[in-house]
Amino acid sequence: MKFFKGTVRTVPNKGAAPGDLGGSRGVPELSTGTKVEVLTMENHLLFVARLKILGGGVLELRRDTGDPLPQALYNSRVRLRGFQTNSQPFCMNGTVGKSSRDFWQVENLEVLQNRENRSFFRQNTDMDARVMPSGHYRGMSPELTECKVLDISAGGARVLSRNVYLVGDRFQLEAELLPEERPFSMVCQVLRVTPRKGFKYEYGCRFEGLSEQEQQRLLRAVFAIQRRILQAQRD
Repeated sequence: MKFFKGTVRTVPNKGAAPGDLGGSRGVPELSTGTKVEVLTMENHLLFVARLKILGGGVLELRRDTGDPLPQALYNSRVRLRGFQTNSQPFCMNGTVGKSSRDFWQVENLEVLQNRENRSFFRQNTDMDARVMPSGHYRGMSPELTECKVLDISAGGARVLSRNVYLVGDRFQLEAELLPEERPFSMVCQVLRVTPRKGFKYEYGCRFEGLSEQEQQRLLRAVFAIQRRILQAQRD
């Protein structure tokens, strides 16, 4: 099993805090066979691949299913994301060099570094879920009520609800993101409120108090949702 020891440049994500740059310690721990998601620079998923480490900071990508790859423009920019051998998430930008229907080679790799980079992996969902007020209820029943999760990441979500909250309020979000996964239960703090038609409100929220283990589980679920949406579009 060959580990990734190529030359990469570490760059901060927007909003990175001082000290986030790491030199060689910022290089992700990857090995041949690692599964990665290949995205456009606008974060649209292209395909899921298994990588092969060629050395010299070059990675070879082949589709996980074995199907032909989409045509790639030479020197086009792509983004790779996945999990390292230590189960920590990573994200890298690179350029496509040699390519064919069977493989892409990605070089000039840049590792994105940010203490909050889990929030980077955001997926549209429009899923049914439930909310319950946390703390004082502003006259509402403390019972669970229906809502929609418009999009979600490991750091927060956009939630559509008839319940009325103010910026700074907190509520409990109960969501079954994947049938095979146990439901997620997260405390949300409201950061933004946008009125919508039908006496509903869209809330931009961040999650509070998620353990590292639960955040990793949520991030994996976000990845799985995106893969299934892409597969459904192909079918």
